[in-house]
Amino acid sequence: MPAFQPTADQFRAFRDFDHDGPVAQVNLLKFKDKAIYQPEDPEFEDGSTGQEAYMRYADAFEVMAEEAGGKCVFKGKAERFFIGDGDWDMVWINQFPNRKAFIATLNHADYKDAARHREAGLLHQDLVVTHPVLAEK
Repeated sequence: MPAFQPTADQFRAFRDFDHDGPVAQVNLLKFKDKAIYQPEDPEFEDGSTGQEAYMRYADAFEVMAEEAGGKCVFKGKAERFFIGDGDWDMVWINQFPNRKAFIATLNHADYKDAARHREAGLLHQDLVVTHPVLAEK
Protein backbone atom coordinates (compact mmCIF):
# COMPACT_ATOMS: atom_id res chain seq x y z
CA MET A 1 0.00 0.00 0.00
CA PRO A 2 1.48 3.41 -0.94
CA ALA A 3 2.76 5.37 2.05
CA PHE A 4 4.29 8.77 2.66
CA GLN A 5 4.96 8.86 6.43
CA PRO A 6 5.25 6.21 9.15
CA THR A 7 2.18 5.57 11.22
CA ALA A 8 2.38 6.39 14.93
CA ASP A 9 2.60 2.65 15.66
CA GLN A 10 5.44 2.20 13.16
CA PHE A 11 7.40 5.09 14.67
CA ARG A 12 6.92 3.77 18.23
CA ALA A 13 7.98 0.27 17.15
CA PHE A 14 11.14 1.70 15.57
CA ARG A 15 11.91 3.93 18.56
CA ASP A 16 11.40 1.06 21.01
CA PHE A 17 13.10 -1.67 18.94
CA ASP A 18 15.52 -3.71 21.06
CA HIS A 19 18.66 -3.03 19.04
CA ASP A 20 21.21 -0.35 19.91
CA GLY A 21 23.75 -0.98 17.16
CA PRO A 22 24.06 0.18 13.57
CA VAL A 23 20.96 0.48 11.40
CA ALA A 24 20.48 1.09 7.71
CA GLN A 25 17.39 2.57 6.14
CA VAL A 26 16.54 1.19 2.72
CA ASN A 27 14.29 3.67 0.89
CA LEU A 28 12.29 2.63 -2.17
CA LEU A 29 11.10 5.86 -3.74
CA LYS A 30 8.46 6.82 -6.30
CA PHE A 31 8.46 10.44 -7.48
CA LYS A 32 5.70 12.67 -8.76
CA ASP A 33 6.08 13.56 -12.43
CA LYS A 34 5.99 17.26 -11.54
CA ALA A 35 6.87 18.68 -8.12
CA ILE A 36 3.95 20.20 -6.24
CA TYR A 37 5.14 22.99 -3.96
CA GLN A 38 2.93 25.19 -1.81
CA PRO A 39 2.14 28.73 -3.10
CA GLU A 40 4.33 30.27 -0.38
CA ASP A 41 7.38 28.20 -1.40
CA PRO A 42 10.01 29.98 -3.55
CA GLU A 43 9.99 26.95 -5.86
CA PHE A 44 6.25 27.19 -6.53
CA GLU A 45 5.74 26.78 -10.28
CA ASP A 46 9.49 26.57 -10.99
CA GLY A 47 8.91 23.56 -13.23
CA SER A 48 10.88 21.09 -11.10
CA THR A 49 10.30 17.40 -11.56
CA GLY A 50 9.42 15.35 -8.51
CA GLN A 51 12.89 13.82 -8.54
CA GLU A 52 14.57 17.24 -8.69
CA ALA A 53 12.54 18.40 -5.69
CA TYR A 54 13.26 15.21 -3.76
CA MET A 55 16.98 15.50 -4.42
CA ARG A 56 16.95 18.91 -2.72
CA TYR A 57 15.61 17.08 0.33
CA ALA A 58 18.12 14.24 -0.05
CA ASP A 59 21.08 16.63 -0.24
CA ALA A 60 19.96 18.43 2.94
CA PHE A 61 19.12 15.15 4.70
CA GLU A 62 22.61 13.79 4.04
CA VAL A 63 24.21 16.85 5.67
CA MET A 64 21.96 16.47 8.74
CA ALA A 65 22.61 12.72 8.86
CA GLU A 66 26.37 13.26 8.76
CA GLU A 67 26.08 15.62 11.73
CA ALA A 68 24.37 12.79 13.63
CA GLY A 69 26.98 10.21 12.56
CA GLY A 70 25.08 8.79 9.58
CA LYS A 71 26.02 8.54 5.93
CA CYS A 72 24.62 7.69 2.53
CA VAL A 73 25.96 4.30 1.42
CA PHE A 74 24.04 3.95 -1.86
CA LYS A 75 21.77 5.99 -4.09
CA GLY A 76 20.73 4.69 -7.48
CA LYS A 77 18.05 4.59 -10.12
CA ALA A 78 15.68 1.60 -9.99
CA GLU A 79 16.11 0.58 -13.61
CA ARG A 80 14.95 -3.03 -13.77
CA PHE A 81 13.22 -5.56 -11.58
CA PHE A 82 14.81 -9.00 -11.49
CA ILE A 83 12.16 -10.33 -9.09
CA GLY A 84 8.75 -8.77 -8.63
CA ASP A 85 7.17 -5.87 -10.41
CA GLY A 86 7.62 -2.86 -8.16
CA ASP A 87 7.09 0.66 -9.37
CA TRP A 88 10.08 2.47 -7.86
CA ASP A 89 12.21 5.23 -9.33
CA MET A 90 15.14 5.17 -6.90
CA VAL A 91 16.75 3.18 -4.10
CA TRP A 92 18.50 5.18 -1.37
CA ILE A 93 20.31 3.54 1.54
CA ASN A 94 21.57 5.45 4.57
CA GLN A 95 23.49 4.00 7.50
CA PHE A 96 23.41 5.27 11.08
CA PRO A 97 25.42 4.20 14.14
CA ASN A 98 22.11 3.58 15.97
CA ARG A 99 18.40 4.41 16.00
CA LYS A 100 18.97 7.52 18.09
CA ALA A 101 21.18 9.04 15.37
CA PHE A 102 18.44 8.51 12.79
CA ILE A 103 15.83 10.06 15.09
CA ALA A 104 18.21 12.97 15.79
CA THR A 105 18.35 13.61 12.05
CA LEU A 106 14.55 13.80 11.90
CA ASN A 107 14.59 16.24 14.84
CA HIS A 108 17.32 18.46 13.34
CA ALA A 109 16.45 22.18 13.26
CA ASP A 110 16.73 22.24 9.45
CA TYR A 111 14.65 19.11 8.82
CA LYS A 112 11.27 20.83 8.50
CA ASP A 113 12.50 23.15 5.76
CA ALA A 114 14.14 20.25 3.91
CA ALA A 115 11.03 18.09 4.28
CA ARG A 116 8.96 20.46 2.13
CA HIS A 117 11.06 19.33 -0.86
CA ARG A 118 10.34 15.71 0.06
CA GLU A 119 6.63 16.43 0.19
CA ALA A 120 6.75 18.34 -3.10
CA GLY A 121 8.52 15.57 -4.98
CA LEU A 122 7.63 12.24 -3.40
CA LEU A 123 4.57 10.30 -4.52
CA HIS A 124 5.13 7.43 -2.08
CA GLN A 125 7.83 5.23 -0.60
CA ASP A 126 8.64 2.12 1.36
CA LEU A 127 11.32 2.46 4.03
CA VAL A 128 12.78 -0.71 5.51
CA VAL A 129 14.99 -0.36 8.58
CA THR A 130 17.61 -3.09 8.83
CA HIS A 131 20.49 -3.99 11.08
CA PRO A 132 23.48 -6.28 10.54
CA VAL A 133 22.80 -9.90 11.42
CA LEU A 134 26.13 -11.43 10.41
CA ALA A 135 27.88 -9.37 13.10
CA GLU A 136 25.61 -10.90 15.76
CA LYS A 137 27.04 -14.44 15.44
